[in-house]
Amino acid sequence: MHLDEFVALGRSGLSVSPLGLGTMTFGEGVAWQARVNKPAVILDRYVGLGGNYLDTGRGDEKPGAQTVVGNYLAQNSSQRDRLVMAAKFGVSQEDVGRGREAIIAECERTLRRLRTDHLDLFWLDNWDMQVPLDEILAGLNDLIQSGKLRYFGISDAPAWKVAHAQLIAQFHGWAPFIGLQIEYSLAARLFESELIPMARGMGLGVVSHSPLNGGLISGKYTRKNIGNLTSDGASPLAQHPDEQRLEIVDALIRIAAELDTTTARVALAWVLARPAVSSTIIGVHTLAQLDDDLGALDVQLSREQTTTLDALTIPVHSLVLPVILQNAAPPSCVDYSTMNQRLS
Repeated sequence: MHLDEFVALGRSGLSVSPLGLGTMTFGEGVAWQARVNKPAVILDRYVGLGGNYLDTGRGDEKPGAQTVVGNYLAQNSSQRDRLVMAAKFGVSQEDVGRGREAIIAECERTLRRLRTDHLDLFWLDNWDMQVPLDEILAGLNDLIQSGKLRYFGISDAPAWKVAHAQLIAQFHGWAPFIGLQIEYSLAARLFESELIPMARGMGLGVVSHSPLNGGLISGKYTRKNIGNLTSDGASPLAQHPDEQRLEIVDALIRIAAELDTTTARVALAWVLARPAVSSTIIGVHTLAQLDDDLGALDVQLSREQTTTLDALTIPVHSLVLPVILQNAAPPSCVDYSTMNQRLS
């Protein structure tokens, strides 16, 4: 697999790299940008290897990150047409009345920061629940009609809400969501119960974020070093050891040794091979991290290795699927051992 082996995102004409580059780490201050591994160097490497998907996140949280990417685009304008530029819109708990006008205004601010005239993909991250969903969808459709936006998707929302939105869009003849962005890793599989089967059934491309579970299953934290990291304020696993995550890391380390690769690459390869996943977003601070993560594209897990990893975190379902529906969901969504126990 290569970065330029693009995959169509859902039922759309938008094609993305299997690994997308998350750029919110680029807004962490002047000191970080002054290091040897500057954002431009990381972007050059990713784009130079054929990558096309830049996910710039929420501008209201880290506007500086989008500004960094915008400056890069201004200096490399010839690359703009081949890149998929994505951003998110969201609201904080204090925000109220942030409906259609707020979405349009945030999109325009994002365009100014990114120094481009259109976004390829705008993720609806969360919104003011007091605002009718019709109004929000109308605002997104207006952005498409105006040429400021090509497509939009939705992030971390309940399955019923996504399906509801798609029906509203269909009823009005508006553009629908083309993608679903979710947290998805070997340590976070709850979305396999409903969201991923829904996405497959409705033709939504799935984009996973946090594939290394915030770094907790990257191999940085292991049983051997956990005791030496208890004072590390940035390592929740070190402060509150989690047996399941440690078991996951143990298995990843064993398989990485079998394949002569790194733990992080094995964890990423597992996500890349999941049913319905079109692209996986990686966030890096250094060029070395980027190169390590990109190496996951060359990792092929055997059936036995995949089964070993799957068994560590089988999602718990409150509902047993009827036999007639078993083929309608990916195998990872059905816990056959639990089902057989209940039926016996």
